Amino acid sequence: MRTLSINASQAELDLMIDEIDKNKDGEIQFDEFVAVMSRKVQATYTSKQVKGAFKVFEGNAPPGYIKLEDLERALSVYGSDRLTREQINGLINQIASREECDNNGMFNYSEYVNMMMTD
Repeated sequence: MRTLSINASQAELDLMIDEIDKNKDGEIQFDEFVAVMSRKVQATYTSKQVKGAFKVFEGNAPPGYIKLEDLERALSVYGSDRLTREQINGLINQIASREECDNNGMFNYSEYVNMMMTD
């Protein structure tokens, strides 16, 4: 959340976790996290801006797509709070299992942003 410049108190975090963790297993799945964060982020960013942030890492992938290996590299290099290898692998595995990810390791971020955000 700090990477997105969202500073929340421990009480706010506890409320978010309680709201997100629907099955009460103590873990937050990627989709659950994005759903809650998009409500906070939407007030600040448009879908065009979010797509622009993904586009920076698009490399030689087709427009609207990012290779999972490029996304993995971006997650390990950028941001004010560095993710651990375990966190990065967890995010990549969750993204790879989504319908917006094809068998060639390409994530359709454009479709994903359209689904998650409304301008």
